[in-house]
Amino acid sequence: MVPIRFKSGVPSRERVMARDLITSVLQATDPREAILRHLQRLPNAIPTHLLAFGKASIAMCDGAIEHLGPQFARATILAPEAISLHAQFKSKLVQTFSCDHPLPTQRNIDATRALIEHARSIPDDHRVLVLISGGASAMLCMPRARVTLGQIRQTTKDMLTRGASIGELNAVRSQLETLKGGGLARELAHVADTRCYLLSDVIGDDPSIIASGPMHDAFPPRSPHTIIAGNNTAIDSLAAWCVRSGIEPVHTQRGVICGAADAGTDLARHLIEHTAENTVAVLMGGEPTVDTHGSDGIGGPMLELGVSAAVKLSEQAFDWSVLTLTTDGVDGPSQAAGMVITRSMLSAPIKQQAARLALQHHDTRSICDTLGATINTGPTGTNVNDIAVAIRWGKNTQA
Repeated sequence: MVPIRFKSGVPSRERVMARDLITSVLQATDPREAILRHLQRLPNAIPTHLLAFGKASIAMCDGAIEHLGPQFARATILAPEAISLHAQFKSKLVQTFSCDHPLPTQRNIDATRALIEHARSIPDDHRVLVLISGGASAMLCMPRARVTLGQIRQTTKDMLTRGASIGELNAVRSQLETLKGGGLARELAHVADTRCYLLSDVIGDDPSIIASGPMHDAFPPRSPHTIIAGNNTAIDSLAAWCVRSGIEPVHTQRGVICGAADAGTDLARHLIEHTAENTVAVLMGGEPTVDTHGSDGIGGPMLELGVSAAVKLSEQAFDWSVLTLTTDGVDGPSQAAGMVITRSMLSAPIKQQAARLALQHHDTRSICDTLGATINTGPTGTNVNDIAVAIRWGKNTQA
């Protein structure tokens, strides 16, 4: 399990709560276990190749290779460097490439060429499993004719700065690159048995949008697409954690796609509306964004959402806590995994004013560090978007 690191300012109650909650969510969305569950239904014993790309590709391949046993033929994996450097596959038939994200680099293109060569070499009577997870669009990069890597990087950077959703970003990528929009499916057209397993980082789990739909060449696609886990998996595990912890989930918002500050205010508003004396929680899952155009602050959607919710709740007299988490462990440029904050941590008016100012400048990493609210995990090896929870503690709850 990944290390979960807190600042010294986090109270012991929230520290224990956050560690247990994060562990529960990451276990529920573990890519290795998810792929193992779904491959139990895989029919026929034939030589099987793996083409994997994305933040969870190492774990997904590990599970698939275990399941396939002697039927495993060969694997090509494109993964983030922070994860691929620690990969330990016993088989010499596994080739792993370190790639960059969110802006593609030349080594992403070189790795993609190797994956294409593998795809073209697969015998037509073998099987291929394409394992896709979040971050794959940047890693699987092959520019179209007369499109440069620099153009792809600049377009991606501009859209990320303006808070574009993953769906919007991937739609543009499909116009610039050859493997998006069914391009990989065309490379594998000679293989009779191709199947796709996806760990979804897209709200709605649309296979044509996840990783810009490299295997989605038709409707319906010729290759079966199976979602092994997604943001709903994370939200369901969060709700189950609340029940186990004696916290009543009174409101759940799924599929949130909007500005992170607005989402945070909305999270707080729903909590304020519930006045029961027992401990209750409001849950949220989705892909909030931050438009940082014209700002030089350092933050990320989950930090901004958490600070926004905390500022709204700081006006209330009841005891509250807010926790946010990006499941891949990297909240945009902030490099944090999320944050946890309490009423006591934001009780001083001067801190509340500093938090409001940080929101205005999208500089939420600085204020979270100052308050001691930042959570760090490093890359988690999964990626199913973001979750947040706001808790209103009951009157008899020990602070």
